[in-house]
Amino acid sequence: MDCFDCVKKVMMERRSHRFYLDKEVEREKIEELLELAMWAPSAMNRQQWYFVVVSGEKLKELQETIEKSFDYILGRLERFFKETPKVIALTKQFFKTLGNAPVMIFAYYTPTGDDYSDVQSVSAAIQNMLLAAHAMGLGTCWMTGPVHVEDEINSFLGVEGKKLVAVITLGYPAKTPPVPPRRDNDKKVKWLL
Repeated sequence: MDCFDCVKKVMMERRSHRFYLDKEVEREKIEELLELAMWAPSAMNRQQWYFVVVSGEKLKELQETIEKSFDYILGRLERFFKETPKVIALTKQFFKTLGNAPVMIFAYYTPTGDDYSDVQSVSAAIQNMLLAAHAMGLGTCWMTGPVHVEDEINSFLGVEGKKLVAVITLGYPAKTPPVPPRRDNDKKVKWLL
């Protein structure tokens, strides 16, 4: 398999995982994952990302705060999944248990005065992280709900002067999520040639 085929395979097979095995993630893998995340492009090459890795007892202490953030996204879930209430129930359960994830990575940016570009830069780093994790046999889930309780999270983590973009759960997958349907890609691209 050539390089392009490998990249394509990782991109097409990566899924959001919400169930993890009771197995620790090796620190070396987390370090490599973060290193690869930081090879992402960034606006004006400012590389303004900042990550906090939490596991063990500290993660257990944060679970209640993360669970509270579900209330902030409930309205959107009800709007988007009114026909499938099971999705809402499963999401609520995930926010409560974090799917047994042994690690969470809190992705921040150091404000530069250009929030739009700063968020995009960190998002590119997160995507690198998700793809690298999948290639390593790890599962992830990109969570944005916790940004609604950012002040509590920052206080707990001792983070100041940074903005939370997302929280990523990380661990060995306990299940293989199904392939989600693609939404009519023909209507998502316009060609002007």
